[in-house]
Amino acid sequence: MPRLSCIDAIGPAFGRLTDMLFRPFRFATWLKMGFVGWLAGAASSSVPNFNYTNPNIPAKEGSEVAREVDRFLQTLFSEHLLAIVVLTAVALAVMLGFTYLFCRFRFVLFDSVLSGGPEIARGWNRYSRPAHQYLGFWLILLSISWAVLFLIVGLPLWRAYKGGVLQSDDPLSALFRVLLPIVLAGLAFALISSIVSSLANDFVVPQLALENTTVAEAWTNLLRMLSAEPGAFAGYLLMKFLLSIAAAIAIAIAVVLCLLVLLIPGVIVTLLVVAVVKAMGAVGYVFGIVLAAIGILAGIALVLVMTLLAIAPTAVFFTAYSFQFFGGRYPRLGNLIERERPPAPLSPLTAGTPPPPMPGAV
Repeated sequence: MPRLSCIDAIGPAFGRLTDMLFRPFRFATWLKMGFVGWLAGAASSSVPNFNYTNPNIPAKEGSEVAREVDRFLQTLFSEHLLAIVVLTAVALAVMLGFTYLFCRFRFVLFDSVLSGGPEIARGWNRYSRPAHQYLGFWLILLSISWAVLFLIVGLPLWRAYKGGVLQSDDPLSALFRVLLPIVLAGLAFALISSIVSSLANDFVVPQLALENTTVAEAWTNLLRMLSAEPGAFAGYLLMKFLLSIAAAIAIAIAVVLCLLVLLIPGVIVTLLVVAVVKAMGAVGYVFGIVLAAIGILAGIALVLVMTLLAIAPTAVFFTAYSFQFFGGRYPRLGNLIERERPPAPLSPLTAGTPPPPMPGAV
């Protein structure tokens, strides 16, 4: 498989997307791929937005606000410490559960896009060992991330609080001077974390899936490729970021259009239900409450279905995009992609033409 640039890999990735989701179109395939992509984190993206407004608050009034904040924090940690500990433990358990599913479904997504169809059980069973290795890597990475966040966010805020930043004459300005370097450091950390996670998901996972290797060996091999072609991989990360923005805009437009299409019949049905409820009197109100509960559940189900349908194409495309870029640099993956590529169709001029005779044939 030839080495494709970050731009040349876009076309084949779109081709695999259309083959999986549009030839033919199957509603169940879209839902399954959306579910796999959701748990695999294929559609996760966030753009930090830090807005700060410094209102003109008198010093006396600002000090009063600072004292109220200080009293609130002291009350919170003195009277609700047990609740905070329990909620933190529950949040940690949920985070670990989703991290486990994320690592398992990264390999399910890899298997689904590579084979051209979502088979959750096959990917779950086939890649159990590398998925558990990947889970260990992510647990270490999360531990390091939380430690770094504590150093660049938690520790400076705690020192500022203990140093009396809220007791100054202008607490908002003092707090802003504390927050500005924290925000800048947080943005740098978010950028580095995004690069590391993208490299791991796109280039470490295929090596773990196709070879009997460790995470450390996969990273060593990847770093060797990065040092050989730093510009190509930097272009890939930049192009992926731009394509993510374009995909987010396209999905937002599609969701808004779908909601507008569904809004008209929804309003008509709601008006009819309200009219029937009013005409039925007291019994109608009970009937209306039941219908309202059913409508809320139906609305939630509709939102979930639309979310999965929106995630499916992005999950397939970006996984296929990493395949096309990495396949020419990683022969094991490239050979599998070439093996599963459909044969080129014959042109109308040569479709009915017999092959030329072999040399020496009569």
